[in-house]
Amino acid sequence: MSDDVEVEATTAKKGLSPLVAALIGGLSLVIGYGAGALTGGPVLAMVGLGEEAPVEEMVAADPVEDTGVKAADLFQPMDGVFDPEKKRFYAEVGELLIGLQHRGATRHLQLTVQLVGHDQKYMKSVENDVPAIRNGLLVFLNQQEFSRVNTYEGRESLRRETLVRVNEIIGATAESRVADVYFTSYITQ
Repeated sequence: MSDDVEVEATTAKKGLSPLVAALIGGLSLVIGYGAGALTGGPVLAMVGLGEEAPVEEMVAADPVEDTGVKAADLFQPMDGVFDPEKKRFYAEVGELLIGLQHRGATRHLQLTVQLVGHDQKYMKSVENDVPAIRNGLLVFLNQQEFSRVNTYEGRESLRRETLVRVNEIIGATAESRVADVYFTSYITQ
């Protein structure tokens, strides 16, 4: 009979104690809420449920220098870029390769950037600023979401934002600025 009691006493305690189960549950909730807080916005935006302010609203509030020119004034490409009456002068920024995190993996954005303007002397001075422009664009592009830049709308929005960034980097004014930015190659993978 004493052998039966010993066997019964040793086999009775199987499974998790309520305290361990409560700790595991609480820890899971904390990790889940933390991960949701960090990734919730991008995930919602990816599935089309997030609220994103239009680029024009985000950029309109940023003043460029103390000249009174708003970034929104520099946001739109200048009139007449394709006008045959106006001459166009180009500055090559070159090829940029950006690694973007997307769903736990590194995705890539590879693009070649060219700047266009109407004033030859000004565009020559812009060519001197290409190292600063490249640096500023690398910082700016590394902050982008891959799911956004992988669409046509995202590409066009990025091109317009790039125009604003370039003009901010070089300290452009309403009269002297880069007229437009072209992505002469654009690959996402």
